[in-house]
Amino acid sequence: MATVERTRDEVLRLLYERGECSVADLAAAIGVSDSSVRRHLDLLEADELVVTRLERIPRGRPITRYALSEAGEEERAAAHYQRLLQRLSPALVNLTPEEVRGQDGREILERVFDHVAASVADEHRGKVTSTDLEERVQQVLGALTEEGILREMEDEGDFYRLKNAGCPYRSTAMETAACCSADRRTIELLIGRSVEQVMTLADGGHQCEYLVPKRDLPASHDDDETTAGTAGGLLPVMAAPTAQKGTTTQR
Repeated sequence: MATVERTRDEVLRLLYERGECSVADLAAAIGVSDSSVRRHLDLLEADELVVTRLERIPRGRPITRYALSEAGEEERAAAHYQRLLQRLSPALVNLTPEEVRGQDGREILERVFDHVAASVADEHRGKVTSTDLEERVQQVLGALTEEGILREMEDEGDFYRLKNAGCPYRSTAMETAACCSADRRTIELLIGRSVEQVMTLADGGHQCEYLVPKRDLPASHDDDETTAGTAGGLLPVMAAPTAQKGTTTQR
């Protein structure tokens, strides 16, 4: 029974971390037979924890690809929600009168998530110590994998592309863009330069993606104070390290 539960948990974990997978992908990663994985997927589909999509190929039969449903993703993300709840209370307490005066509810929520982003960055700052950009990005990748924010990095020449196939708190992200912005701000604060968010699961993308330029570019904000080095209006960004050319790295 324990082996059965472990295989089920491994299937869910892999789908959460990698996104869509075929039966063969999952079987190879776990080290069990295709038929064993298929049985688990049938049960998970019956429980509405996974969804399927047929991928047509030029020759041969279509391949069935599996992904977590929203319910499945929420089940895997329980620990991330717990962390978020633990950070929201001090974020609310630490709001200053200046931050809320004259602001509407949406703007106040953005300020709350600014503080959440700062909290996450502060917790992991000790793990990000390199002055070499590629090493620093890899250190941020490692730190934020624990948070469910990042999973993979690719070197694409002029920039690094950071990816995550799962969402640590999808239902919250579907309600407010401040949640996704906070993840970007956390990355920005730890890396020390402007980061562009180019795709999110909450907006219908197949994963979340961020671009980190190797050249130090001005932050894409309007006012001079923000351009000089803030992430999202309140949070100071560290001085950018010198960019270094690296090789493609994936986690």
